[in-house]
Amino acid sequence: MITIITSTYKSEKHLPTFLKSIRKVDTELDKMGVKHEFLILPNDPSPFEINLIKATMLESKNIRLVERKRESLYATWNFGVSESKYDVITFWNVDDIRFSSAIKTLLDEIKPKEPTVAYFPFIYKRYIKILGIDILVKVKKIKVIDFDKTRFLKEMHIGPFFAATKKAFEVNGLFDDTFRIAGDYEWATRAARNNLNFIKIDQLGGIFKNNGASLSGSKDTRQLDENKRVLELANKI
Repeated sequence: MITIITSTYKSEKHLPTFLKSIRKVDTELDKMGVKHEFLILPNDPSPFEINLIKATMLESKNIRLVERKRESLYATWNFGVSESKYDVITFWNVDDIRFSSAIKTLLDEIKPKEPTVAYFPFIYKRYIKILGIDILVKVKKIKVIDFDKTRFLKEMHIGPFFAATKKAFEVNGLFDDTFRIAGDYEWATRAARNNLNFIKIDQLGGIFKNNGASLSGSKDTRQLDENKRVLELANKI
């Protein structure tokens, strides 16, 4: 049983494709007998966004919609964690793709009542924009390492498709919502510090897309500054 949380903001461009992907994963998980919910949390949404989501909700009983005021990504994620129906929680960014088979494997391997973080290898796709068109310029399979506390204290290894149990959030606390980009990185280093269980799932979790507009996975000054904050916190241990 799993809650899949999505925060959106000004996502009109990505929502049609994203909602189509949700319906695909929803249908596949239903066929696998996996209890699940998609908890969609749009920040300050436009009527167009709400109408698209509600239209998709008519096709699936597994989608929940809760509108949010404009807030940081991690504040919205924290709300989603508190509102989740199930004991395993994961996150789906609106411009990425998730694989239902990996979610099923995750639920087969994780112990929902223990404080556990699970993570996956994934496919990275980088795009550049030429004359307003996104052109794919790089595809790479990102491998992940077995858990090593020393490395996980200082480096981001859980990737964009990680999952965690509710018990993990009880032990580790919620995301630090003073971060705007690297809050999941900070949370993961804290989880290593607090000796949570880490399990590597040897199955591709999904496709992470970098279209040049995303700050995550970039070398933007704001991300570099937040990464530095995480390292400073780790070095105090």
